[in-house]
Amino acid sequence: MKLVFMLFPGITALDVVGPYEVLARLPGAEVVFAGLTRGEARTDNGCLGLMADVALEQVTAADVLLVPGGF
Repeated sequence: MKLVFMLFPGITALDVVGPYEVLARLPGAEVVFAGLTRGEARTDNGCLGLMADVALEQVTAADVLLVPGGF
């Protein structure tokens, strides 16, 4: 099962980290972090940087697309 987690500047960390901690443990889970561009996305308080492995345009399919909250 391919799980794609969307990252963007101003993301709320708990909205992506919480679901990741649960869903990534599913048998057969393949996790991909995607952003508008590949690279770092800083959280809403600017203290935590999360890394997008791929640009969203590179994602061709997903069983689950998680779009977390932010400002």
